[in-house]
Amino acid sequence: MRTRPTKLLTMLGACLLSWTLEADAHPTFKSYTGTFSSTQTECDTMCTGGPLTGGLAGTMTWRMESMEATSNPDVVKLVGVDTVTTSTGTFSGPDYTFWNLATGDFIDVALIDHGTGAFQGVRGTLILQGGFDSAAGQGSSHYVALLTLPN
Repeated sequence: MRTRPTKLLTMLGACLLSWTLEADAHPTFKSYTGTFSSTQTECDTMCTGGPLTGGLAGTMTWRMESMEATSNPDVVKLVGVDTVTTSTGTFSGPDYTFWNLATGDFIDVALIDHGTGAFQGVRGTLILQGGFDSAAGQGSSHYVALLTLPN
């Protein structure tokens, strides 16, 4: 039985799938799930990094480019860049997050548009749902990645 976060992430990912497919008649489609444990890292804005488990075993880093208020005083919109590194390659893309500062809960969507190694030519989405405690500088989340690669 899937947990509620996994069901939500899978459903959201399926909705975004049509956005990620290109005109290539024979793309390779891959779906990955797992967890991400994040720790705040030193940088000139706000950055996190840590291990990914599951289908994308490796590491992920995130660097914030901007933060803006929303109509809810507890929620901010963050824009940044996610970079995933595995033993077979790296991929990255712009990242959009809504983070509830009062609860620590967040939902995050990265639009993957760059890759190297096994991820050369990748397009797709990386969706994370979880929590981040800014006082402790740590968080945990579940992810679903839906990636397409040209043949």
